[in-house]
Amino acid sequence: MSNVYLNGEIIPHSQAKISAFDRGFLFADGIYEVVPIYNGMPFLFTAHMQRLDRSLREVGIPQTLNHADWRAIITQLNSAEPLENSVLYIQITRGSEFPRNHLPSANLTPTVMATLSPFPPPAGAADAVKVALLEDIRWLRCDIKSVSLLGNIMLKQQAQALGAVEPILHRAGRITEGASSNYFVVRDGALYTAPNDALILPGITREHVLKLAREHDIEVHEKAFSVAELYSADECFLCSSTREIMPVGYVDEHQIGNGQVGPITQMLIDLFRQSRPNCA
Repeated sequence: MSNVYLNGEIIPHSQAKISAFDRGFLFADGIYEVVPIYNGMPFLFTAHMQRLDRSLREVGIPQTLNHADWRAIITQLNSAEPLENSVLYIQITRGSEFPRNHLPSANLTPTVMATLSPFPPPAGAADAVKVALLEDIRWLRCDIKSVSLLGNIMLKQQAQALGAVEPILHRAGRITEGASSNYFVVRDGALYTAPNDALILPGITREHVLKLAREHDIEVHEKAFSVAELYSADECFLCSSTREIMPVGYVDEHQIGNGQVGPITQMLIDLFRQSRPNCA
């Protein structure tokens, strides 16, 4: 990452500065988006941009750039140090004002920042990983991709201390999602995932996995499932924009299925990789 887009300029990352009174810094008053880029082509770009637009609408921050603008910014960021595969990170806050005040003034100018980072796409055989079942302590608007991620970070740290790659979260026994992922289970050949409501982020990769499953005649259910149903699943996997599809073999010390990559999970991994832009 050599350059940063910041408020209309492409500048070296060492020169990227924001006000100490930016509301993103003071209150986590902002949203973000992450877009994987394969062979220079943003993957599921329109869906990511639509989610960005929605997050901005939900928190009342004006959108100052359109989708074509973001494509141009990607090109500009990539021109100085071309990356074949990368991740676009976008962060938009409500802006800055002095003195600090919980309620923002009207007509603040948003702070808009974006970076590109190298991204090695998952390749080779996928190994089943261990996740940790933890109580979902986050706020109740997880459908907004907010920069307020302290709860997520605390949960990730707790999972790491337990030797897990990611938490799998529950509220009163209902599985929601991970700290930065969505979860699926397979039971009797059918695919189950939590419904799109305020308790989960509407994952773009999640939607793509559902689309691939339906196109290949895998039965799909978007419905709440319990910890007990998780434990009795034949297969489990998580997904995200950078992990793609990651098989889960263990939830804490509880083995899922045979603890290995299940056949439907492997099928979806193969289909996902085939769907990537010019990416074997």
